[in-house]
Amino acid sequence: MRIETADKNDLDALCAIEAEAFDENSFALSQQNFLYHIKKNPIFICKINGTAAGYILLLQHKKSANLRIYSIAVKKEFRSHGAGLALLEKSFAYAKSIGKKGIKLEVNIFNTRAINLYEKSGFIKKGIIPNYYPDDAPAAIMEKIF
Repeated sequence: MRIETADKNDLDALCAIEAEAFDENSFALSQQNFLYHIKKNPIFICKINGTAAGYILLLQHKKSANLRIYSIAVKKEFRSHGAGLALLEKSFAYAKSIGKKGIKLEVNIFNTRAINLYEKSGFIKKGIIPNYYPDDAPAAIMEKIF
């Protein structure tokens, strides 16, 4: 398993992961969105035996003490293989390397698989945002402090 910084050559793989993981009610990213973020924000891609298994997209705001996970996704065939955990660990190391004190994210409260992964990685629930997603599902705000 390798974690690399995504670049333009990874666009098709990122879009394939996104299409499998998210639907139109989940703020799915387009190829143009990924291209923008590759230029502006860190995106790490996990490759298992040379195949793109998942990615994590991070947002950094200069005035914030925390990094934000904007999106994380792992292809179904690679779930439970450690890709999600490896991507989170890479984001923790990156956040610390740029002087951030923690990481925040929002997650659909019905996505118990993701919430379990985040809690296993040390995130705690800090609140709920009602009607966050286009289908009116609420989001849990989660945070990990280093």
